[in-house]
Amino acid sequence: MLSQKVTGYWTAVFDYETTAEDELSLRKGDRVEVLSKDSLVSGDEGWWTGMIEDRVGIFPSNYVVLQIDFSELALEEMIGVGGFGKVYRAIWKGKEVAVKAARRDPDEDVSQTLESVHQEAKLFAMLRHPNIMGLLGVCLQEPNLCLVMEYARGGPLNWALAGKRIPPHTLVDWAVQIARAMLYLHCQAIVPVIHRDLKSSNSKTLDLMPGVFKSFDAKVVSSFGRPNKVVSLSQRSTQRHTWRARVSGSRRARVRNGRWA
Repeated sequence: MLSQKVTGYWTAVFDYETTAEDELSLRKGDRVEVLSKDSLVSGDEGWWTGMIEDRVGIFPSNYVVLQIDFSELALEEMIGVGGFGKVYRAIWKGKEVAVKAARRDPDEDVSQTLESVHQEAKLFAMLRHPNIMGLLGVCLQEPNLCLVMEYARGGPLNWALAGKRIPPHTLVDWAVQIARAMLYLHCQAIVPVIHRDLKSSNSKTLDLMPGVFKSFDAKVVSSFGRPNKVVSLSQRSTQRHTWRARVSGSRRARVRNGRWA
């Protein structure tokens, strides 16, 4: 029996057309009440059960991002400024996070700023890699339109490199991690993305550097700015359906082979 305990409200960042009666169609911007993340309830990994108004169904989990109430965030200090807007260190539910507040042009309609947040969230929602900053959620309460991201406590990689003698094996380890992230972005992501601004100041370390250097997790992408998506106009429909097939393919295969087995 489905537990009606709500696990939170999430926002759709993609449209999703149903292909089966038990699925829930999504439109970008829809507010989805997630009822269960249990694959035993939905029937497959990567699928959740949710409700929009009075419609209940299952949907691919990577089509939505968590909607966070801005009042849950305690902003500590500004740690940077980028093309998207200002970046703050903040505390959310007891853990450090980075909050990217969308820049608002006074002459621009708020709907354009909201679309900018949706677009940035959409790009991050497509990426799942240990060396790419993860999107934790979005705030869509005007005027506080922002993204909530993983926080890289170690700061930019150039800080770690400046004036320090770092063992070659550590430098090689960092280089390999960055290369893996670039390989993923360019060749393995659902929609390939060209970074266009790779440099040490745009690469982060998750932890503060101790006195003795060793390997640390590096994060490459923390902002897109103006990325190049490798998708031509003629490819967009194909890419969209290819992604949908990747998300739902295992579920369809399982249905054919006995979904409840």
